[in-house]
Amino acid sequence: MKIRDAVPEDAPAACEAIRRSIIELCAADHHNDPAILERWLANKTAEIVASWIRQPGSSVLLAVEGNAVLAVGSVTDEGEITLNYVSPEARFRGVSRAMIAALETRAGEGGNQRCILVSTETARRFYRSAGYTEDGPPQRKFGTAGSYPMSKQLAVIRLEPVLEALPAGFDALRVEARAEGYKFVERLVADWASGELRFDRPGEVLLAAYAGNELAAIGGLTLDPVLPETLRMRRFYVGRRYRRSGIGRRLATALLKRASQAGRPATVNAGPGSAVFWEAVGFVSDERDGHTHLFPPDPAADRN
Repeated sequence: MKIRDAVPEDAPAACEAIRRSIIELCAADHHNDPAILERWLANKTAEIVASWIRQPGSSVLLAVEGNAVLAVGSVTDEGEITLNYVSPEARFRGVSRAMIAALETRAGEGGNQRCILVSTETARRFYRSAGYTEDGPPQRKFGTAGSYPMSKQLAVIRLEPVLEALPAGFDALRVEARAEGYKFVERLVADWASGELRFDRPGEVLLAAYAGNELAAIGGLTLDPVLPETLRMRRFYVGRRYRRSGIGRRLATALLKRASQAGRPATVNAGPGSAVFWEAVGFVSDERDGHTHLFPPDPAADRN
C-alpha cells in the first residue's frame, strides 16, 4: 500500500470507494434510510470527484494497492479535512490511520498548526483516538443525528540534519528505545562514537525531527551494504508519545524524497508490526538481501 496524490483519471475508482464506504460502513449514521443516503450520495459522482481533484487550494490523496483504491482523503490548504473514507475491504488494516497521518502531514507542510473536520458517528471514536476533540454540537448533515465538528492541534515539526554530534535530547530517546528493546539506537551511539557510521558518505544523511523544541524522532539513509546504487533506511525511531502524530511519516517522506531526487531506490528491514507504516509511505514487499521492503526509484528523477 502507498499513499499518493490523486489525478483526474482516478475519479471513477475513488468515487466508487467513497460511495461504498458510506453505504456499507456508515449505517450507524444513515440507518439505511433512503432519503439520508440520497442526500449524502448526491455529490458523490465521478464527475464531481474529478472536479475536487482538479480544484486548486486542496489536496486529494489516495491509498492504493496495485490498481485498487483503499481509501480517499482530502485536505484544504487551510487545514480542513473534507474527505476521509476507507473502502470496506481495507477496514481494520491501518489504512485509515495512514491516511489521516498523511492528511495532517500535508496540512502541516502548508504551515497549518491545526486540522479541523466534521466526523460521522461511525468515525467519531477513531478521530478521538487520533487526538481530535469535539468543538460543538452535531451539525446533523444530510439528516443524520451526527456530524461532529472536531479539531486537533498539530505539532510544529522541524527536520534538521545531524552533522557534528548526536542531537540534544537524544539521550531521552535512547533510554526510551532501550526500554522498548530497540537495540539499533544503541548501535547508532556506538557507531557514531567510533566513527564507523556517521552518515557522511555521498547520498547518506541522518535527520532529527523536532516537535517544537523536543526531539521526537531520528532516522537516516546509508548506502545499502549489498545492493549497488541503493540506499538503506537505518536507525529510524519515533518516540512513543509522537507515534500516530504524522511525525514518523514526515521524517520518512523527507528521507525518501532525497532518495527519489537522486534517482536511487531505497530498502528497509521492517521490524515486527511496522510493515504497514513502511508500505503506507511507498515501500513494497521485497524480502531478499537483508531487507524486507524496497522503495522503487523515481523514473523521472534527474540522474545527471
